[in-house]
Amino acid sequence: MISISVLEIQEMIKAQVANPEFATALLSSLKITGIHSLKEASATDVAFFFSKHYQTDLFETNAGLIITGSAFVSAIKAAKPPAWEKAVFLMCDDPYQAMGVVTAKFSSFLSSHDHQVQSGTLNQIHPTAIISENVKLGIGIEVGAYSVIESGTTLSDGVKVYPHCFIGKNSSIGKNSVLFPKVTIYEKTKIGERCRIHSGVVIGSDGFGYAPIKDPVSKKTIDHQKIYHLGNVVIEDDVEIGANSAIDRGTFGSTIIHSKVKIDNLVQIGHNCEVGEGSILCGSSGMAGSSSLGKFVIIAAHAGSGNQVHIGDYSFLAAYSGVAKSCEPESELAGVPARPLDDYYKILAIQNKLLRERGKDRKKS
Repeated sequence: MISISVLEIQEMIKAQVANPEFATALLSSLKITGIHSLKEASATDVAFFFSKHYQTDLFETNAGLIITGSAFVSAIKAAKPPAWEKAVFLMCDDPYQAMGVVTAKFSSFLSSHDHQVQSGTLNQIHPTAIISENVKLGIGIEVGAYSVIESGTTLSDGVKVYPHCFIGKNSSIGKNSVLFPKVTIYEKTKIGERCRIHSGVVIGSDGFGYAPIKDPVSKKTIDHQKIYHLGNVVIEDDVEIGANSAIDRGTFGSTIIHSKVKIDNLVQIGHNCEVGEGSILCGSSGMAGSSSLGKFVIIAAHAGSGNQVHIGDYSFLAAYSGVAKSCEPESELAGVPARPLDDYYKILAIQNKLLRERGKDRKKS
């Protein structure tokens, strides 16, 4: 069982005690053994509060340690939930980031899917796994049942391959990367270090390209000529790809996912796309072929970019939006076609005003 002192957690997240008049006695004696939501936490658990949506839970929680944002402290103190006098409150500037730090500490003890750092010198290969003779294996490799690794592939130290994965010819996977069950990696794919690729992900499948075949007389389309995709996918370090997402290989050249990119579930990235460092693609978003994102772009759920469109560094695309033309860095866009947020909200206001006036006219008639 994990046991961490409050003082150690305070140091980890660079926090201050928000209620020293009540918490001082607990600082050195309280040991934290778990991490839970406010509603489920016990006296030896740590919980987090940084949203007003959970204020009811804050009044009912039994958590021994509560981490919150500095901006919330005055309101909590004024409201006087029972926990204020019974628990330790730690405050920091960014409690959401603090939650990441604390969950990372607990994860290696509480989750069998942690895989933050692989260790060990012995390879563990399940007897049903099929590994070609000329595959290069580092140390501390694990390959699960019924996985297939084809010739010319390299698995670096600490790579974990769960059951039922497929890795195609001449691919490479960097140190301490993890492929969860039923991941499919097509040939020539390059994956960096410390990547996490979740179940059902397909990397390197054909891009969506078909040339219409027309009837010489009617000029109407009668069939489709497939464009064969001969490139690959390159994924750099510290990338995470959510379940059932797909990344197509380049027609020629590479589809490139740069370091620190985070991709949610059910995301589609087309052929020859380039995703800039640290960008985030939320669930069911997509990128059409040859489109690109700058650094630390956020694409919200169900949003997407058109062919050959570039979205500049640090831009934000709101949910259900579609970008039809390239945009400058730090753009904030919404709608179809996407436009600056201010313009989008003005249009909504005008539409709502027209609807209200129309409703008044109907009542008069």
